[in-house]
Amino acid sequence: MKNSIFIILLIFSGLQIMAQQGKIKSSAASLNDHLITPGKRVTYHLYIKDSIVTYSGKPAHAMSINGQIPGPKLQFTEGDTAYITVHNLMSTETSLHWHGILIPNQYDGVPYLTTAPIKPNTSHVFIFPLKQTGTYWYHTHSMLEEQSGLYGSIVIHPQKKEIQMPEQVLLFSDWTDKKPGQVLRMLKRQTDWFAIQKGSVQSYGEAASKGYFNDKLKQEWMRMPAMDISDVKYDRFLVNGKTGVDLSGFKAGETVRLRLIDGSSSTYFWMQFAGGTMTVVAADGLDVKPVAVDKLLIGVAETYDVLVTIPKSGKYEFRATAQDVSGKVSAYLGSGQTINTADIPKVPYFKMMHSMNKMMAGMTMGSVASDKVKNDGLTLGLNKGGDMKKDGMDMGSMGMSSMRMKKDTTPTKPVPADLINPKTKDIGNMDMMNMGGMNMKDDGRGITIGHGGSMMLSMGGEGKILTYDMLQAKNSTAIDESHPVRTYQLYLTGNMLRYVWSINNRVLSEADRLLIKKGDRVRFVIHNTTMMEHPMHLHGHYFRVLNVQGDYSPLKHTVSVEPMKTQIIEFEADAANDWFFHCHILYHMIGGMARVVRYADSPSNPEVEKYQPSNPLINDDRRWFLWGSAAFHSQGSSGSWFFSNTRYESNIDYRVSYDGRYEFEPRFQRYLDHRQFFAAYIGADFSDDIKGNPRGKDGMQIGVVGLRYLLPLFFQTDLRVSQKGRVRFMIGRPDIPLTARLRLGVSYNTDDEYQIGSSYILGRNFAISANYDNQYGFGGGLTLIY
Repeated sequence: MKNSIFIILLIFSGLQIMAQQGKIKSSAASLNDHLITPGKRVTYHLYIKDSIVTYSGKPAHAMSINGQIPGPKLQFTEGDTAYITVHNLMSTETSLHWHGILIPNQYDGVPYLTTAPIKPNTSHVFIFPLKQTGTYWYHTHSMLEEQSGLYGSIVIHPQKKEIQMPEQVLLFSDWTDKKPGQVLRMLKRQTDWFAIQKGSVQSYGEAASKGYFNDKLKQEWMRMPAMDISDVKYDRFLVNGKTGVDLSGFKAGETVRLRLIDGSSSTYFWMQFAGGTMTVVAADGLDVKPVAVDKLLIGVAETYDVLVTIPKSGKYEFRATAQDVSGKVSAYLGSGQTINTADIPKVPYFKMMHSMNKMMAGMTMGSVASDKVKNDGLTLGLNKGGDMKKDGMDMGSMGMSSMRMKKDTTPTKPVPADLINPKTKDIGNMDMMNMGGMNMKDDGRGITIGHGGSMMLSMGGEGKILTYDMLQAKNSTAIDESHPVRTYQLYLTGNMLRYVWSINNRVLSEADRLLIKKGDRVRFVIHNTTMMEHPMHLHGHYFRVLNVQGDYSPLKHTVSVEPMKTQIIEFEADAANDWFFHCHILYHMIGGMARVVRYADSPSNPEVEKYQPSNPLINDDRRWFLWGSAAFHSQGSSGSWFFSNTRYESNIDYRVSYDGRYEFEPRFQRYLDHRQFFAAYIGADFSDDIKGNPRGKDGMQIGVVGLRYLLPLFFQTDLRVSQKGRVRFMIGRPDIPLTARLRLGVSYNTDDEYQIGSSYILGRNFAISANYDNQYGFGGGLTLIY
């Protein structure tokens, strides 16, 4: 009797939650097509506090859950109701998001958007029914806290298991001893230190020695920074919070289900098993038709379940290698003699550069013209049924040339091209139509760019590698064609020089919501115009990743979009309120590559509505960063200091000699174009007794206005007019990479001031340097870098 009453209460509680928030079935009808009986109440208490770790041999600040990193594994059975109390024992606010779980909006865990932040020394209770199975994870969504250790795994078991087998969660992550805010500041200031540590600088000297000097010149002529795969050099890579794990309990001959989770902040991992092939049986928690592969690349926030068989004898390595091959971490399965996987070769950066130059030949890497992206790329007026041929979508033009949509598993004709962008076929002057499907051949100096793009570069094309086209849902995922279609053209854009990441050239704080209505069939056509891969995650929904499987295209919550490629996802709008859509590389998300998906027919939930006028989450990308350098030489000191955010920059350049002469030039500027090459500023010029300077021997104090423009080869120009009508033009570049650590700087202005200098980078904050300044003479000494 008691059990019956408890079951009735659980059902009633679940119905109340759904009635309040809207029934969040988003693809849930496809998640489970069998009867789910009510489960039990499963309770967890999670205590978040500051901690100290020593992953790299020295103490560093971290954040832990129940005293551990990662947090405890949360286990449920389909049909259970989760009661999770999160206790914040820190002095700063925090949050937890249940990644991939279909959940009532108020419990999604995005602070200020779906859930109230968990303030210091308070607790928050999350209550939600579990109506799906699979491998998931949870993590904070507050500022940069995820990088400090706030994440853990979730496993939801089916009520009836078809096959009983041993299993193991492997949660992979990245770790840096640096404070995450310092990491972001270093990325904002364009430091070369991470590239130096990883060996990815791509200097002119190295280019010349390897026969790629012309390619380096072409790359910089197009104002493209040195190519890289990952932004940050990490101190350690972890699996289950350790630098390696021994899983000797698995016996020879056993088939083991490995639940793989990429819980890192910004690292993709190559997965390899020394004992043979891996059979992929689930993606992002949901079952797929089994497919055997030799390697797979797991994107940030993705999960895959794979089956591996332990060979008869030996301890076999399951290795995760960072995509940029800057490190690895391993788990060992079985016992006996150790058998390791083959090493992945270093990334051939110059071959990447050569092939990309060929791809970009005749194209100008630009940004989306503002008049070509209206309403964040919304495409309306499509036919009600959403027939892809009529809608104008040509998959072949998007790098998915083999894709054919299916109806009832019968192949149809390829759909037309207009859906990719019905307003324009270009991004700036770049022909995306031709780039998307390009499959470049290796001419002996470059690399093959086909499916996988940059991902394939470090693998050498060996073995069978998982692609999205191999993923096939077990049941049809087709959405009822009677639903009205709403399509958004979303261009992933950014500026690596200033580390600004955006969608349609607008960061989150500048953008309108993506408005949808309940009952819509929503399509996001996601074009990646950048040179980096972006894992795009939609909260509160599963979406179809349209591929060659047609009606059986897989359902996922995170899709990785390769450089210069396009992915199309679609989902049924069957929830309510606001949901987050963002790149899951932490520093890209904070940099602005995010949007809010809003149900136009329902307001924000009351718990967070009060935060909407000045939402801290929305305004995260507007924060200011201080950075600069100061040289202390034998004849004087000079330097530049900056205080900048997404669109604005305050700067001061100075020169001071030990005999009392000085120049100070403060400036406040705003970037005017989407590429952030062009800026206007107001400023001043304070100087005293500069020898030979046409401005006057007695010094002066003048106000100035000016324009700055970045030329090819990264030469900065500056045209200014003083309050007295005097015009000055300047051109220069401070950081020409001669070798990995040696930099050359030159500048000249029409006041007949010029200087040439060099610096050799010793560490993150120091360089030895020397220069000649025609106003101050020769000098040498030390440069401090912040």
